[in-house]
Amino acid sequence: MPAPNLIPHIRGALATLRPAERKVAEMVLSDVDFAMRASITELAQRAEVSEPSVTRFCRTVGAVGLRDFKMQLAQSVAGGLPYASAAVARDDDINALLDKVAEAAAEGIRHAREAIDPAVVETAIAALSGARRVYFFGVGSGSGIAAQDAALRFLRLDIAACAFTDAHLQRLYAGLLEPGDVAFAISHSGRSVEVNESIQIAKERGATTIALTNAGSRLAWLVDIPLLLRLPGAVDPNTPGVSRLAHLCMLDALAIGVALRLGPQTLEKMRHAKARLSGEMSHEVGDTSFPSPLDDDDADESD
Repeated sequence: MPAPNLIPHIRGALATLRPAERKVAEMVLSDVDFAMRASITELAQRAEVSEPSVTRFCRTVGAVGLRDFKMQLAQSVAGGLPYASAAVARDDDINALLDKVAEAAAEGIRHAREAIDPAVVETAIAALSGARRVYFFGVGSGSGIAAQDAALRFLRLDIAACAFTDAHLQRLYAGLLEPGDVAFAISHSGRSVEVNESIQIAKERGATTIALTNAGSRLAWLVDIPLLLRLPGAVDPNTPGVSRLAHLCMLDALAIGVALRLGPQTLEKMRHAKARLSGEMSHEVGDTSFPSPLDDDDADESD
């Protein structure tokens, strides 16, 4: 009978596995995303064992074979997370509602931080910092809005950035990208047909492709730089959804990382642009402070 969550099951079984099977287990735990897409030959080579050892390992942990093992592993990544958002009950008072939503948001962002690979984030920051232009793709009220927000963040850094949430425009502008450009897809499920097709078009054009998506999704396998989160979707309307907040948090981190990488000259441009918008230009001789790429430029605007 298969384990309800394969990853902790493998971790707990390490001490009881045969040496060759333990090698496979350790390889899987060290790179789950590779294990979900690799062939039996690639798994055996990475673990430095024989192919029959990979098959024996799959059966030992409760799978029928490699295909069944990969399916269980993907389900474990997508849904078997170490936390779950608490649904708001009908009889909860306002304090309980606020507590549950806030706790779910904080825990989701914390878990996303623990799951993300810092080396991949650094690679994404390098690609974005050197990009001639960046196109963000996303659809819906979550990913689409995150894409629009991201474009504004990067425009403030003097990077030519645009967001496209319409399927036709995504494909059109993906086809205009060239080497030196970046196509950045945002999708929690990674199953959006229009976004995935746009990324494939951008990749064929030679652009660098980045995705902010859930581990194990199809989109994660399409891009050059996958920024992988391990977050559940909201199971019902009364369950707080944390993926959108985690996406925004990660985009903020990328924007700040790019700002720091570009250095004082770009930040000085931002400060002057912000001062012109507000009609106030600071002339303090000793002023070395710079605006954050996260500053809300419309904070002083009236309705």
